Amino acid sequence: MLPLSDRTLRLVVLHHLALREAEGKGEDLHCAGLAAEQLAELRELSAVDLYRLASMREVAIAISVDAAGLRAGLHTLASINESQALETYFLRHGASARMMHALFKMRHKVTRQRRRELGAWRPGGRFCLPDPPTRERIFQSWCALDETNPRLRYLRLHQSFPDFSLAVLETVVREFAPAEPARAPPSARGSGEKRP
Repeated sequence: MLPLSDRTLRLVVLHHLALREAEGKGEDLHCAGLAAEQLAELRELSAVDLYRLASMREVAIAISVDAAGLRAGLHTLASINESQALETYFLRHGASARMMHALFKMRHKVTRQRRRELGAWRPGGRFCLPDPPTRERIFQSWCALDETNPRLRYLRLHQSFPDFSLAVLETVVREFAPAEPARAPPSARGSGEKRP
């Protein structure tokens, strides 16, 4: 238990207890050891008297924190913040709408809206792919990454080739992907690709 010494916090707790009793939700307070008579008296106190009661050191008020729940909450919060940071990184570095949908479940309309908010405008039309030897280096780097999370894998790839947008890197990876054996090798194709 963590004792509360701050008068304002103690006043908030006492007010909360009185309010729960007034709303008829005092059953859990009874289970916590507070008598019905005490809660009834607390409910009847004026704001001035509540303030005086909060100032009395002999009235011990403490809180309990569920350490396991706090740990889980902090982990969840870290995951949410990491996901949002990655989402912003991908949008700022030219990820295609298809990539944003595949990796972040973001609809095309939301992708466009977030790009506008971030000032991450992407020109329309075609973009140039790197020369064939560079494409091969990109794909070799992709294959060498031991990261299994696709978001982090593309992040690492982009960090290795920061001069290219994520849309370009995605196109190169898809060109070389063994799931599409019928496609011509990159060296046999033109240097322009339609935006995915």
